Amino acid sequence: MNVVIPQNQCWHRREMAPYPSWERTVPIAPSWCTPIALSDVQQIISQQERKVFLSFDRVTSYRLPLEFQFLMLAIQWKQDNLFESSPWRMAAHPAYQRIIGMGQRAIPLILQLLSRETDFWFEALLAITGEQPVPPEHAGDLEAMRQDWLRWGRDHGYDC
Repeated sequence: MNVVIPQNQCWHRREMAPYPSWERTVPIAPSWCTPIALSDVQQIISQQERKVFLSFDRVTSYRLPLEFQFLMLAIQWKQDNLFESSPWRMAAHPAYQRIIGMGQRAIPLILQLLSRETDFWFEALLAITGEQPVPPEHAGDLEAMRQDWLRWGRDHGYDC
């Protein structure tokens, strides 16, 4: 089933793809595939996305500021890995790899996110710093690993 979208009507991005301007029809998912409610994680991500895109008009330079670029990549990575359980697949995500590619400049930003919530930033920190502050007995315990990395950050002068 296709639906004709009026040009002035705004649709949620999940239903509208970047079709060429001459293409006015967009396939709509069947009602049984449409989510009924958002989880808490999805709502938080949606709020963060909204803040990012509302502040986009304040960005004046051609190159995006590092924090803005990092946040956009982190949001993309989190969205794409909401239901991913494999740490290897999460670390192989292109947005995650680009964050690793930011190098030392990304460390304080990653530690700030890690201080707010437990998330899988350990591989990125390991790849960037080349250090492993997590002892073998903490392997697999996300909260203990988080505390080990935050302790490492404080010991190295980062505000986390």
